[in-house]
Amino acid sequence: SPNVEVCTGNVGTGCVTIPVSSDSCINFTGGLSFLDKEVSSAVIPPGFVCTFLSDFGCLSAQGGGGQVVLQGGTWNFASVPGTSSTVNFNDKSSSFICTPV
Repeated sequence: SPNVEVCTGNVGTGCVTIPVSSDSCINFTGGLSFLDKEVSSAVIPPGFVCTFLSDFGCLSAQGGGGQVVLQGGTWNFASVPGTSSTVNFNDKSSSFICTPV
């Protein structure tokens, strides 16, 4: 199954590979708690779109300010596409969910 690589630094630094299960929320708790509010980069597999959220449970606040939606590719969270402009989402993620496109 495809994997998302999530890193606490640049890609290659403090990374963990997480299998993608479609439409299943992954919280940065338990064995992944070291990632909570620490994610700085990620590699999303082609054919998936992943939403990273600042709250647990893949819940987003009204207005979408607490989330970023990323397509397949390598991302530095200091500069990712937000709802209207590029945003800094470094060290803000507490959960993520991926969906096939």
